[in-house]
Amino acid sequence: MTAAPTARGTVSGPGAPLPRSVHAWYGSGAVATGIFNTVPGLLLLIYLTDTLAVSPALAGAVVLLPKVVDLLVSPYIGIWSDRTRSPWGPRRPWMLAGALTLPVLFAAMFAGPPLEGGSAAVYVAAVFVAAALASSVFQVPHTAMPGEITSDYHERSTFNTWRTAFVGLALMLGGALAPVLQSAPADPVTGYRLMGLLMGCVVLVSMLGAVVGTRRAPRPVFAHRTEGLAAQLRVAFAHRHFRVLFPANLLMATASGTMVAGVPYVTANVMGNPGYTSVLMVCVLVPLIASAPLWRRLSLRVDKRRAAGYAAAVFALGGLGLLLIPLWGFPGAVLSSVLVGVGLSGTTLLPWSMLADCLATTDASGRRQGGVLSGVWTAGEAMAQSVGTGLLSLALAVSGYVESGAGDVVRQSDEALRGMLVGSTLVPAAVMLCCLVPLAFYRLTAEEAGAR
Repeated sequence: MTAAPTARGTVSGPGAPLPRSVHAWYGSGAVATGIFNTVPGLLLLIYLTDTLAVSPALAGAVVLLPKVVDLLVSPYIGIWSDRTRSPWGPRRPWMLAGALTLPVLFAAMFAGPPLEGGSAAVYVAAVFVAAALASSVFQVPHTAMPGEITSDYHERSTFNTWRTAFVGLALMLGGALAPVLQSAPADPVTGYRLMGLLMGCVVLVSMLGAVVGTRRAPRPVFAHRTEGLAAQLRVAFAHRHFRVLFPANLLMATASGTMVAGVPYVTANVMGNPGYTSVLMVCVLVPLIASAPLWRRLSLRVDKRRAAGYAAAVFALGGLGLLLIPLWGFPGAVLSSVLVGVGLSGTTLLPWSMLADCLATTDASGRRQGGVLSGVWTAGEAMAQSVGTGLLSLALAVSGYVESGAGDVVRQSDEALRGMLVGSTLVPAAVMLCCLVPLAFYRLTAEEAGAR
């Protein structure tokens, strides 16, 4: 891309205030990506270990592999999206392609043939790779849009406030409703198939809504770029603000991915009631949604970087509280989950708003690279969430967690219980606090990013 894209559409251009409907419909696309991140993050690992009899180490590899592939491909999706010429603009054709493929693949992940062990792992890995690529085809261009269709620093926060609210809805659906749907039938295999089908339908509606609802947004047209991926990535990481924001967001995503994946293990084995999974997820998600406007207001008072640091600290405090579940039981788990939700709201909203500011500013070469930067960002975030799940699977494997088939009951050792508790609480809290180091070097101000 070049520094000065032109804009086409039914509003006057990137400088004009956008209708609230565009904010809302843009945000609705986060329901799809949120469900795709949440449901596999919460249920796929335990589906593999406790229904398909896949060992924890192999299950962790299955969860991680698609994100490695995605990490390699997503920057290309960003480049191809930048180069797209269409009456719909450069982003929406790609979003439509993702909308028509991801829902089917999502349902297929949980509706495979009657396999167990290694064969089941191969099937799930293959479908998950395809689904991850379909998700990126939608998410990479979707992520690039706010930095291109408005030049207002604070309106980009408005876009991402809507996005955070819909992420909260996605987490409510994927984190609270999906486990209920899965556990409703007596047969766990049937439950996973039902859940996958219904969640796939929600994903379809969300993605199509974002494609259709953003038709009134400006449609930037970028000059053709011929550089290869390596050259564009070098320029992307020469962007001084993106270079420090990117690792901070990776650490935040790793922390949240580790904690989410651990919830069903802790509720079933440490707390002794799998039904608590939905309860604790609700305790996270309600404050996540409710506190999003408060984090936006705080960012206006103290700047986005500092507010993001406060959010990380609140999340870590909640994680440390969850470590004490054996001491203070269910009431303490509820209180700690609320703190996690408040912190997670800020670590969801603010980095994405800061990314939109990066996309709206030129890099060291004087160019804007929305597609490439968003491709690297979304692939890195997805990879980080899977690394979080991988950290938990490693903790399970090291502590001696025993996998099982559908309907089998296995009593885990005390060492395995300690491993899953520490891996689900203390580890993500520590990883989250590490994000404060790169955040300290983030220097993009409201004036430089075009506040008005």
